[in-house]
Amino acid sequence: MSIFILTSRTESLNARVAAVGLIVAAFATLLLSHFSESLAPLRILTVAVAIFAVWAFCDEMGLKKPLNRAGFVFFVIATVSKVQILIGLATEIIGRYYLLYAAFLLMAVLFWSIALLHRQRSLKVVGAVGLLASLAPIIALVIGHVAVGFSAVLGVDAMLSVAEGSSTSDLGFVIMVERIFGIWAYVVAFLLWRGHVKADVFRSRA
Repeated sequence: MSIFILTSRTESLNARVAAVGLIVAAFATLLLSHFSESLAPLRILTVAVAIFAVWAFCDEMGLKKPLNRAGFVFFVIATVSKVQILIGLATEIIGRYYLLYAAFLLMAVLFWSIALLHRQRSLKVVGAVGLLASLAPIIALVIGHVAVGFSAVLGVDAMLSVAEGSSTSDLGFVIMVERIFGIWAYVVAFLLWRGHVKADVFRSRA
């Protein structure tokens, strides 16, 4: 049964490449989220693999479509911010880059999830879950200190303090965002591998 599930059903080489890339990126992202050490070379390599995989995914979804293109742009900005953090930034501004990285990574997942809502029913479910998973932290970031209890649970208070120049010792919110992306990437990789995501199946604006 497990062999049947793991068998690729897509005829697209691009979809298989995207699936494998997303699996590698997701595994590395989730694994590295458990380490507080810099491990900059491994993290930068993970970013490179993720960009490659996401590019292939967007090609399969239709990079000419606004939602997919928007997600790709936000993702690239997020990863550029992450690389700058890993290379090294001044203490007083590094928190702002962490906030930019987390917010734009969430926005990328949000746009791609909305795009999935325009596809067939099996993808709508994944899109809806991804939408909720990314939207809640985004709302918490936007309202910030207004909803103290809600934002505190998600670690937004600490993230906003870091952005204002406080110590970067509490990066729980960033870690949570990376894990949201990692889990989302695993699910999308499976959908690509099994042939559920097909290029230009729907002529929608998504």
